[in-house]
Amino acid sequence: MPHTAFVLVAGGLGERLNYKGIKVEIPFETSTYTCFLQYYIEYILAIQRKLCPNGWKVPLAIMTSDDTKTLTEKLLHQNNLFGLDPSQLTIMKQEKVPAMQDNEARFALESNRLLLETKPHGHGDVHTLLYQHNLTKHWHEKGVKWVVFFQDTNPLVFRAIIPVVGVSAEQDF
Repeated sequence: MPHTAFVLVAGGLGERLNYKGIKVEIPFETSTYTCFLQYYIEYILAIQRKLCPNGWKVPLAIMTSDDTKTLTEKLLHQNNLFGLDPSQLTIMKQEKVPAMQDNEARFALESNRLLLETKPHGHGDVHTLLYQHNLTKHWHEKGVKWVVFFQDTNPLVFRAIIPVVGVSAEQDF
């Protein structure tokens, strides 16, 4: 799968899952306690070893937020990027925007009622961040033809990546 790059949208915390940390750190299975981020990177590296000739290094961009950037970087560095070459990895941080409290578009206020509550802007920021970091241009110059977007806690998507990219290549999508 040369000519392919990956983008992980990982700006959220595991609070809805009652987890006190970043979602990519959650073990996604219980026999080895491999976390989501390790699984994703090991999968990308396995694709790189088996399907990428001529030393192609599969790029990975990770979109983080104020809530997740430092913790994601810590997890990566404590684990030697799970085997990734640093040149393969780009971490992008989305900004926060004022949060709405209801469907009437009223701004949510912090508990002190004097400041606006802010939240990460959302998944759509990933496209702007790719552009702002010049990744789309850089990847195009490197020969990237396909970009695989996936979310922080969705390992099942990896079951279909190789066939989807294969069909895309075969059909010249």
